[in-house]
Amino acid sequence: MNLELKIALRFLKYGKTQTLFILLGIAVGVAVQIFLSTLITSLQESLIDETIGNAAHITVKSRDDEIGRILEQSNQEMSLLRGNRTALEKGLINWPVIAEELQDEPDITAFSPLVQGTALIRSSGKDLSVQVKGIQLSKADKIYELTSRIVSGEGVAEGNQILIGTKLSKDLGIEAGDVINLFTAQGEPVPFLVSGIFDLENEAVNSTVIFMDFNRSQKLFQMESRITAIEIQLKDPFQSDVIAEAWRSRIPEEEIIDWKEQNKQLLIALSSQSSSTYTIQFFVILAVTLGISSVLAVSVVQKSKEIGILKAMGVTKGSASRIFLMQGFLLGAAGSIIGAALGILLISLFQLAGLGAGVPEISYRWGSMLLIGGISTVSGSLASLLPARRSANLNPMEAIKNG
Repeated sequence: MNLELKIALRFLKYGKTQTLFILLGIAVGVAVQIFLSTLITSLQESLIDETIGNAAHITVKSRDDEIGRILEQSNQEMSLLRGNRTALEKGLINWPVIAEELQDEPDITAFSPLVQGTALIRSSGKDLSVQVKGIQLSKADKIYELTSRIVSGEGVAEGNQILIGTKLSKDLGIEAGDVINLFTAQGEPVPFLVSGIFDLENEAVNSTVIFMDFNRSQKLFQMESRITAIEIQLKDPFQSDVIAEAWRSRIPEEEIIDWKEQNKQLLIALSSQSSSTYTIQFFVILAVTLGISSVLAVSVVQKSKEIGILKAMGVTKGSASRIFLMQGFLLGAAGSIIGAALGILLISLFQLAGLGAGVPEISYRWGSMLLIGGISTVSGSLASLLPARRSANLNPMEAIKNG
């Protein structure tokens, strides 16, 4: 062990109370940063997963379905407004061509054609409006995970068999195996057999959405070979805006919507939340740095006589400076290690307290912890620069005389 390190450790040991308090300050600062960073990141990921985990990241649909576009057309075509327009003029006509163009893209993990319409469901004297989604179950299952979320009955959507959500089932008193009537704008009520009841952990979907066979829904809404949209999930949902923009130039005749465009307010809120977290972390680091610097500055004053004696014995300015640089590094490193352990303990206690209360699972982010610990250690070293400089410039004769 070199001389500077021995003296640095002795100075820290000599001022046990000061060392203890500054270590405690650094540890608390690091623990708060790790806890806040891990908690906020996990909550944001959980919120994003709830928002887009079982939803399309990109939707391809016909521009002809836009009300705004229709409003710009002539008066004779005003009858095409949603609700009044004829079924034959809705939807994607050339969707097989688009499917062939896009479905082999390496960024895509799920590709599902969709027929969607509204209907009225009547049961137990109640009438409820629902969204009917016609799907090819094997493809849509990659997005909605329907077959793994069936809580009653079977995950079958073939012919006249349909799947409904738990909330809708409860509201209308429907169980798997019951027959219901769907009323559409196209004709008489059509009976369907409820083959299964799903729970997608989303109350809006569970209460208003019905899944049925793709071909059957085309007949129900008189879509012929048309579809409403193509739903697509990506490997990296955060690249949806970039990928959608590239596809817009390849398929200019259709409308391509990405989830970021539809959830701008959510993304702004998450970005603001992240900015708030970074601001808190910055001021915590600043407080820790100032704390170390002030303690070491006081230490230089308290140890000025010892430093003067060391210099009189031949210790150079560089060595006198390195003694305090080492103290700053040791305090930062030790405080970071203790703070990381304290942060992990806080996260564990928070998870334990939130069990059964619907608190999302919090994942430990070791990379983030290492980064916070590293920044705190570097900050401790930087905080010792001024005290180290003051120590180097001490006049040994004056220090011994006045110490």
